[in-house]
Amino acid sequence: MTTAQPRPQSRAFFSAHPVFRREEYAAAMQRRSTDKVVTTMLAQHLKAGNIRRVARGVFAAAPAHRHASDLVVDRFLAASRLKADAVIAYHSALELHGCAYTDAPDVQAMSAAESTTFEAQDFVCRFLKRPKGFVASRDVVQLDRQGLAVEVTTLERTVADCFDRHDLAGGAEELMNSLALVERLKTDELVRQARGLKNASAAGALGWWLQREQTRLGVPDKTLTALKAMKPKHPHYVLGAKPGEAKSVASWNILLPASLLSGGFEGA
Repeated sequence: MTTAQPRPQSRAFFSAHPVFRREEYAAAMQRRSTDKVVTTMLAQHLKAGNIRRVARGVFAAAPAHRHASDLVVDRFLAASRLKADAVIAYHSALELHGCAYTDAPDVQAMSAAESTTFEAQDFVCRFLKRPKGFVASRDVVQLDRQGLAVEVTTLERTVADCFDRHDLAGGAEELMNSLALVERLKTDELVRQARGLKNASAAGALGWWLQREQTRLGVPDKTLTALKAMKPKHPHYVLGAKPGEAKSVASWNILLPASLLSGGFEGA
């Protein structure tokens, strides 16, 4: 399918912005985002097959001599443009940090707005409200995706959040398999994140895992001591454990799925 080539200014913008927001294009064309001329220009490029709409105000650009209908949009890059304050998180952040055991078709992201789910042609993005203790200036890192910066929760924030919401990490076994791929962590930062979440169950589960991985990750004793101060006061079911199928780890006051306890390790 042939494509009408955009003018040089638009062509340069599309080449550098495989996914973009309307206001970004308007700024590059030196116009206001609300300018009707911008609407007309985008409509012409849509008709010509130079771009295609991902969501309202979000577009994907086709490489030169290709039609936009043939595009497979990068789901992480596209999701990061759906909201101005979008931050890729949970299992999706594990994927971008290179620590996910499996790839997932959907995307998880954070936003200051209420939780919502967006269904695009190529992916589904679930937006979650920012968790307790989240500070964007500290908890977000920018990673490159097709030459553009994508905001992602830091690895330490991601790990803490996944213990807080293991369901958003693909479940307990997926989380454990993914965390086995983590090679290093800033343990002081992990403690800070756990404290900010104010979730005793998550702190207990995180502490149990760090104790299990203490030698491999070089976790200092002070980190475990700090997390033990946050553990539940009474035994809590964690990581999807269910009555009658759970195993107690008394030192952390948690009840875990028996399948997660291998090699006789019980966090004692």
